[in-house]
Amino acid sequence: MTSKNNENDEEKQHIKYILTFSFEIDGIVEKSDIVGAIFGQTEGIFGPSFDLREMAKTGKIGRITPINVVTKNRKTTGLLKVTTTKEIEAAALIAALIETVNQVGPYKAKFKFKQIIDAREEKIKEIEKRAMEILENWRIKKLPKAEEVLDSLRRKLQDKIHIKTVSVGGERLAAGPDIETSDEIILVEGRADVANLVKYGIKNVLSIGGGRIPPDINKIVKNKRVIAFLDGDRGGALNLKKLMQTVKIDFVATAPSGKEVEELKLDEIKEALENKIPVEEYLLESKEGLKEYKTYIKQVIGQLKALILNDKGEVVTEIPVSELVEYLNTTEDAVDTIIMDGIITQRLLDVSVKKGVKKIIGLRKGVVVREPADIEILTFGD
Repeated sequence: MTSKNNENDEEKQHIKYILTFSFEIDGIVEKSDIVGAIFGQTEGIFGPSFDLREMAKTGKIGRITPINVVTKNRKTTGLLKVTTTKEIEAAALIAALIETVNQVGPYKAKFKFKQIIDAREEKIKEIEKRAMEILENWRIKKLPKAEEVLDSLRRKLQDKIHIKTVSVGGERLAAGPDIETSDEIILVEGRADVANLVKYGIKNVLSIGGGRIPPDINKIVKNKRVIAFLDGDRGGALNLKKLMQTVKIDFVATAPSGKEVEELKLDEIKEALENKIPVEEYLLESKEGLKEYKTYIKQVIGQLKALILNDKGEVVTEIPVSELVEYLNTTEDAVDTIIMDGIITQRLLDVSVKKGVKKIIGLRKGVVVREPADIEILTFGD
């Protein structure tokens, strides 16, 4: 028994990949039900050599772990984490296998693969951290002459950075040298942010000039994809709000919480830009009352569609926005919530009052003279 446990421990020490999935189950279940369904529904598909239960026993895969589990509106959602010591091809096959699970207990279920993480990268981070400790200890003990040399190198590097930055527009805004030729522009708050990104070879960057957004910035970013990359503090959030009132933003990236773009290292900059999100998704995350409808809103954005939900939060039907008023006038079904990729008009509100609608979520609100007290109005596009 001890020998087998030692073998399993040794396998776990050689984990190569971490697989994550999202899941949605049309009922309330326990974590053990989820794990049992995965083992049960994948059993025997590829024979004993690639059976998940057997692989778990021998340590080829680690514990199948449901995390961030939430039960709401008679549904269970969350994430699933699976580790494996197998090679990348086998890891991909495990991911595809788990996606075939379509039922947990008596309830329909959907498992969707999200990402594969190379566990060895974590070891690299530990090595990098230790290397930094070694360098720091050396810096503390080094000779004064070495410090003088380093100061000289820093000054030369700073001079080189200033040479590489340029000024554009009537406000002479700080920018990287590729600002005019690049199809994509990264907007940052100040000159120091520009200098920091240019230092690391990111040259399609433009300063917005601090808290006051210059009107002619629209001319500079016209016909280009725009990423707003701002500080991870309250000031950054406020500047983003001002920026979105002046410039059409496509994506939003933020520095780690409490940090400023000008102080970020290359790996932090790359991670922030890689994790940028569409501006519509950012607005959903930042607006109270919209988070629980995020999945539905994503279904309608850009589609000119409307989803009709009943009082249980279930989608009753999906129709074009242009047919919404006629549908409300003629349907006998109860309507609790409307989620639409369109403008909330007075006509729609008047019909909705008669129909007993409780909530309308739309792109934005049009000219409304009489706003009903019994209908909650939310927007995700402004």
